[in-house]
Amino acid sequence: MKNVFLIASLLICFASFAQGPRGNNDRQPGPRMERPDFTPMQFAELHTKKLTLELDLDEKQQAKVFDLELNTAKNREALKSVKEPGEEMTDEEKFERQSARLDAQIEYKDAMKSILSKDQFEKWEKSVQKKGGKRHQEARRGKKHEKRQ
Repeated sequence: MKNVFLIASLLICFASFAQGPRGNNDRQPGPRMERPDFTPMQFAELHTKKLTLELDLDEKQQAKVFDLELNTAKNREALKSVKEPGEEMTDEEKFERQSARLDAQIEYKDAMKSILSKDQFEKWEKSVQKKGGKRHQEARRGKKHEKRQ
């Protein structure tokens, strides 16, 4: 009788531990890492170095990419200073901002196309698409997690 009780209790214990939590509902999100507040010059330098490592840029290309990145970083900094926190944007303002952002992306892509060789441009385009897909997935994961709580 003692052995039957021992075996039954062990089976119950193993069965309860074998069923893990469903999904990731119990997992709390980690603290968000704060982005460093780089100057436009620092941002341009870091991004140029990353692209140099990724695409094997020569000196002329590095200089052109640095200028392009510096211009982009300055424009981004200017857009940050325009928006006041807590202020809601109208639909027209949102449209204008998205339109301006897309125009800037088109200009950036055209500039990169003129700077890079054909192979480098294809490699750069693939990496941009890959990074964009990751951001999209992370954003969706975050929204799903918020809905569950």
